[in-house]
Amino acid sequence: PMLAHKATHEGKVAAEVIAGLPAAFDPRAIPSVAYTDPEVSWMGLGETEAKRKGIDVEVASFPWAASGRALSMGRNDGLTKLVLEKETQRILGAGIVGPRAGELIAEAVLALEMGADAEDLSLTIHPHPTLSETLGFAAEVAEGTITDIYAPKKK
Repeated sequence: PMLAHKATHEGKVAAEVIAGLPAAFDPRAIPSVAYTDPEVSWMGLGETEAKRKGIDVEVASFPWAASGRALSMGRNDGLTKLVLEKETQRILGAGIVGPRAGELIAEAVLALEMGADAEDLSLTIHPHPTLSETLGFAAEVAEGTITDIYAPKKK
């Protein structure tokens, strides 16, 4: 057992199965949230779990100290992290620490469900300045196109 949103989704899937409708359930797409200060949210595979499963991953992180919105809130202690399949750059997981992390993780869940890659997130237009753009910035770190922080070129 986890949170109410997991139980609600499982109930919908069970009802669809009973009704003979097509149903799908991917437990990786269930977001987890710790309602602490700062909030912590995560979904999908973490890098340790992915490596244990033999999946070669890359981690791309964006520090909220470089986020205009986080700075204006006086909360530059956050971080947005993406776990990507190394070869395809497909989103496998994400973690966010900071205010509203529980709301921000939804974009990463959608990316996972749709099979999106880092380029898909980096090309998404996020309003500025917002905390949601930290997901796009983390994707830009993975793509090597970030201009908001220094990121050495990939070798």
